[in-house]
This record gives sequence, structure tokens and C-alpha cells, in this order.
Amino acid sequence: MSTPARKFVEQPARRPAPAPQRRGVPTTPARAHPPRTPAARPHHPTPPQLRRRARRGPPLRFWVFTAVAVTGMVVGLVSLSAMLVQTSFRVGTLQQQIVTLTDAHEVLAQQVAELSSPPRVQAWARRKGMVVPERVVVLRVPPTPGAGA
Repeated sequence: MSTPARKFVEQPARRPAPAPQRRGVPTTPARAHPPRTPAARPHHPTPPQLRRRARRGPPLRFWVFTAVAVTGMVVGLVSLSAMLVQTSFRVGTLQQQIVTLTDAHEVLAQQVAELSSPPRVQAWARRKGMVVPERVVVLRVPPTPGAGA
């Protein structure tokens, strides 16, 4: 039931107001009318509506916006895919460089170990005319005040 109809149903039925009496005119009893029932829907005059053309489909603006949005998404996906492929190639190249540099590091660490061995250093020193001192003196320097160590 509509809201205006509820208002009519919820209100108690009203009696019609008695007709005003004129002075000097005898009153005749009025015919008894059955109580009036409100209409289900009150009559409200509606203003004339402008007739509009029936739309046959979405407007051109919708299609333009949709085309731009879809094109943007496709370009974004293709760009993202290209960046992922490029990154994977770069990762492969960097992994190959890591393997090469690790091998070079192992070779150089081996050379450092061989070149810094005490027998080799001693042989080199003798060839250059160095001798082992007979008496070794170790000087101890007292720490300076305020130094952390």
C-alpha cells in the first residue's frame, strides 16, 4: 500500500460538517449519505512530460571511454610483459657473471695463499740479501691517556 493511501486508511472516517443555518429559514433534515471512503490513490494532476527518444544503445561517450580504457590496459599488460622478459634476461646475464667472478676469485685466493706462504717469503728475502737478526728487541709503547684501546 502506498504512503498516501496509508494516511487515508489510518485516519478515522470523518462526518461531513453540518451545513450552515440561515436565520429564519427552517432547516430540513438532510438525507443521510453513506460515509465516504477515501480513494485508493488520490488524484494528483501530473505535469506534462517531455517526450524523449527511446535510446537504442549506450551513448558514444561510453564507447569512447571503454575503448580508451581497454587500450590502456592492453598497452599496460604488454609493457609489463616486456619488462618481465627483459628483467629475466638481465638476471640470466648477471648469474653468468657471478659464476665467472666466483671462479676468478677462487683462482686469485689460491695464488694469494701460495705467494704469502712463509717458506716462499723467506726464500725471497734471502735472495734479496736479507738476514735473520740475532737479537730481537720488542718495544712496548704505553697507551696514551684518552685513547679507547
